[in-house]
Amino acid sequence: MAELELRHLRLVCAIAEEPSLTRAAARLGVSQPSLSATLQRIERRLGGQLFERERTGMRVTELGAYLVSSARVVLADMESLLAGADARTRAPAGALRIGACPGAIGPNLARGITEILPTDDVTLEVAGIGQLAQDLESRRLDFAVLDECAGVPLPTSDRLDTRLLVAEPVFVALSEGHPLAERPTVELADLAPEDWAIAPMRDGNDQVVLSRACAVAGFRPRIRHEVNEPATCRELVAAGGAVALAQPTSRDGSGIAVRPLAGDPIILERWLVWHPAGPHAQHAADVYRCAARAYLSQLDRNPDYRRWWDRHPEAHRQLSAAIGEPVVRVGA
Repeated sequence: MAELELRHLRLVCAIAEEPSLTRAAARLGVSQPSLSATLQRIERRLGGQLFERERTGMRVTELGAYLVSSARVVLADMESLLAGADARTRAPAGALRIGACPGAIGPNLARGITEILPTDDVTLEVAGIGQLAQDLESRRLDFAVLDECAGVPLPTSDRLDTRLLVAEPVFVALSEGHPLAERPTVELADLAPEDWAIAPMRDGNDQVVLSRACAVAGFRPRIRHEVNEPATCRELVAAGGAVALAQPTSRDGSGIAVRPLAGDPIILERWLVWHPAGPHAQHAADVYRCAARAYLSQLDRNPDYRRWWDRHPEAHRQLSAAIGEPVVRVGA
């Protein structure tokens, strides 16, 4: 039997623990076709079927049950090994490790933590949601802000604690010279002829989310460029080579126009996630307040988003309550 990698063992366990292949894919932060293809490769290596598809979901075969039970032992041993190694190489006492998806909230959070907590030793990791989730599970990170589409489960286990920061609309970034940039809002259907620049599948579910929203709008997006670095994406959009999904806190300028999508067809949720057994877990409420302030520091970068924020207090009740800010700004 060919050797299996640890990621293959995690994949098989996730499929066994979820009611469907689609849910397992969402948990792992991959597409369902990609997960199905990987499962088929594993089964070919083993020479037998691990799961049978049924109307109610995936049923584990005898071979699959053996592999899953053995894999859980191996993964538990590996987690123990990593925790032991981490304890021997851990940063000095008081150091706090945070992570965030690309954007301004990570640096702002790191700076804010040093102003509230009794530590000036904060490290920041910026990565895709899948990598951040793994680092939280293995306790290589203490806290992380994870971005995920509303209704799509975070790729984390029940061992992690989560708290919602905000549910925000996704905007679109266009070249300043694009005809649609003159409109106050852009209909998603009007972007059907455009080329798109978007993060690769390995870094999150952006492509799946975009495809679903475009399907509702009556077209299939033409994903021309896979880009995982925001500055490169902005340069590509500014040059007129593509359009892209954009955080609503993004500024206009440098050749970019950021506009709301009519009807808010895509809603992104931002979550603070942490391991309850981590060395700084007792500071979760303080870190949440830091993350809330870090988010609010970006709010007025885009006037369109500030107006949306004031019209939708339900999208940020927990965040506003945590820092005592009024839910709706008077006189906005």
